[in-house]
Amino acid sequence: MAGLLTEPRWLGQETGHSHPGLWSVWVLFVITALVLAACGPARLPATGPETETGEVFMIALPRIVIDFDEIGNPSVLGLKMADAGRLLGQDLSGLRLNKYYVDWMTAANVQHIELRQTGNGIALLANGKLMPHVAWNDASLQQATEFAGLFDVQGTDMIKKFMPIVRRLGLDIILRFPKRADVEEIPLATDEVAMAAAAPEDVPASAVIRFEVKYDDRGIPSILGISAQDLLAMGINLSIALPQDSIRTMQSHNVQHLELRGKTDGLFVYVNGNPLPNLVWDNDLLSGAADLYAQMNPSSPYIELAKLLLPSIDNADIAILVHFPLAAGATPIPAQMH
Repeated sequence: MAGLLTEPRWLGQETGHSHPGLWSVWVLFVITALVLAACGPARLPATGPETETGEVFMIALPRIVIDFDEIGNPSVLGLKMADAGRLLGQDLSGLRLNKYYVDWMTAANVQHIELRQTGNGIALLANGKLMPHVAWNDASLQQATEFAGLFDVQGTDMIKKFMPIVRRLGLDIILRFPKRADVEEIPLATDEVAMAAAAPEDVPASAVIRFEVKYDDRGIPSILGISAQDLLAMGINLSIALPQDSIRTMQSHNVQHLELRGKTDGLFVYVNGNPLPNLVWDNDLLSGAADLYAQMNPSSPYIELAKLLLPSIDNADIAILVHFPLAAGATPIPAQMH
C-alpha cells in the first residue's frame, strides 16, 4: 500500500537518480517525430501492403535529406547529428563523411545523391537523374537469400523472414553535398523520374553472344565439347576452371545451372531458371552513368571509351548458360535460355 500512496514519479526521476536511457529514448522520439513531420508526404512503395500470406504490412517514411557541411558533418533540417548525439548521450561521430569525398563531390558538382526504396528495388539518382540500379520482386529476393547460402552468409533464415518487409518499406534518403558558388542549384528529382521504369528498345542487336558452358566433376569447363584443357594444349590458357570444392558446394545446394542474360532493359541472372534481383538499365540510364563517370573523373583517359561502350551495352543480346554436374540422386532441372 505504501507504494500506492507515494507521489508519482516522472520518467527519469527516482529517488534522486535519473534514467539517462529512458530520457534518451524520449529525446530521440521527439526529434524523430519533428524531423518526419517536417519532411513532407510519405514515400509509398509500389508494392501493396498485403503479403503473400494475406497479412498486411507497410511502413512509408517521407523523403529525408541529409546535408553534409564542408568537413563532412551531417545534419537533418538544420539539426547537426553531433548535437543530437550529445542530447542522447551517444557518440555519432561515425556518421561523419570523410572530407575527401565531400571535396570530390563538390569539385565534380555532384550536389545530391538519392536512394529510394520503391518496393521493386533501390532507385539510384545523381543530381536528379536516374542511374542504372537494382530491381527485385518477392521471388527474386527469396532466391537471392537461398543463393547467399553458397557463400556462407550468416543469418539467411532470418533474412528470409524480413524479405516481405523490405518490399513494403518506403524509404527515400538524399545525401546533399556543399555546392560550389559558381554553379546553379540542381533541383531534386520528381516522383515521375524516381519511379520511372527502364524503356526497352525494339532495335536490332548490335552484338549477339549466346553459348553454354558445361563443368565436369573436376571443375573443368567445356564449350561444344572443347575443354579448357584442350585450349591449354593449344597454348591458350583461360583461367576459368573451378576448384572441386566449389563444384561440391554447387551440388550440395542443388545449383544445376546459372544464366547471365543481358537485354535492352537490364542484366538478369537466373539460378535453376529462377531470377535473382536484376540490374536495370536502358540507353538513357547507361548514357547518364557514362556522363556521371566523366563528371566525377575529368582527367580519366577512359572517358571516351565509357561514353562509347556503356550506352551500347543495352543493344547487345547476351545469354550465357553455365551447367554444373548433378549431385548423386538429384532430379535434373530443365535448362532453357530466357
